[in-house]
Amino acid sequence: MPDILHELTIAADTDAVYEALVTPEGLAQWWTQDVQATPQTGGAVVLGFRRRSFTIEAEVECLDPGHMVAWICTGGHPEWVGTRISFMISRTPDRTQVNLSHTGWASADGMLPRCSFDWARYLLSLKSYLETGEGRPHRA
Repeated sequence: MPDILHELTIAADTDAVYEALVTPEGLAQWWTQDVQATPQTGGAVVLGFRRRSFTIEAEVECLDPGHMVAWICTGGHPEWVGTRISFMISRTPDRTQVNLSHTGWASADGMLPRCSFDWARYLLSLKSYLETGEGRPHRA
């Protein structure tokens, strides 16, 4: 099965990165302004795009504060269902490293190439939000 993998470093501490990845307020600053999220294991995450003509629905699989966030996609586009999104967070001497893995894709065709491009774009938005206070989320 093909996977999407991205890595970036951010000039922010691990706690700030973690909060931006798990809280509705944080997610709304860099990914999409249409967000509902319950930041606890088993909690639901719903992200809306284009007036909810496209949604990402997930269940929080694992939360390890300051270290890891993982979701299992449960609804939305059929190609996303059953995939796993995880963010590994680690401290370098002067920055925080984020490793995104979006795994479990059935095929490298279809949505995967576009999704990989969008992940790169949104991860740069996360970096911008944490370093400058201004992300570039999808506008609701």
